Amino acid sequence: MKNRLFYYQLLDEREEQLMNKAGSEIFHISIGLLFLTYLIAVLAPSLFNPSMMLIIIIIGTFYFFNRARNLGVTYYSRFHFTILGCLLFTLVITATLMLQNYQFNIEIYQHNPLHLKYIFAWVFTYVFYIPWVFIGNLGLKSYGEWAQKKYEKDMDESRSWNSLLAFYQYRENVL
Repeated sequence: MKNRLFYYQLLDEREEQLMNKAGSEIFHISIGLLFLTYLIAVLAPSLFNPSMMLIIIIIGTFYFFNRARNLGVTYYSRFHFTILGCLLFTLVITATLMLQNYQFNIEIYQHNPLHLKYIFAWVFTYVFYIPWVFIGNLGLKSYGEWAQKKYEKDMDESRSWNSLLAFYQYRENVL
């Protein structure tokens, strides 16, 4: 069955393995730190601050990209959403925002999730975020095309250097 929500193309399998290695390292570190924050939340709730989890995620993201760069990863795979994927992703963003909106403004909506103001807020939020998701998707698509062109260019240069090196090695062996 073909995935109809996003497009994904692998540029280099070796670099994909290195990305997986960096990802697994940060996964284990993050799980350990998140378990530590869980223990703090359970055993010493007065010391727990929810921003600790956000800090772990931010540090983990920076560590992941830094570790991937140290491993020699230079290319990322091509990834972008299809139109159906963009619409679904916008719906997920809208649902997340609107569920919190309902929790905070439950008195305004008179405890009724079918209140007209709430339904119009859903429509407005969805229509507001659709162009931003499509613009972000275009950015992902153009970055993927640029990365593929750069990858192909570097592969051509690598092949030309390898053939030049083989020529000089052959020349030295013959002479």
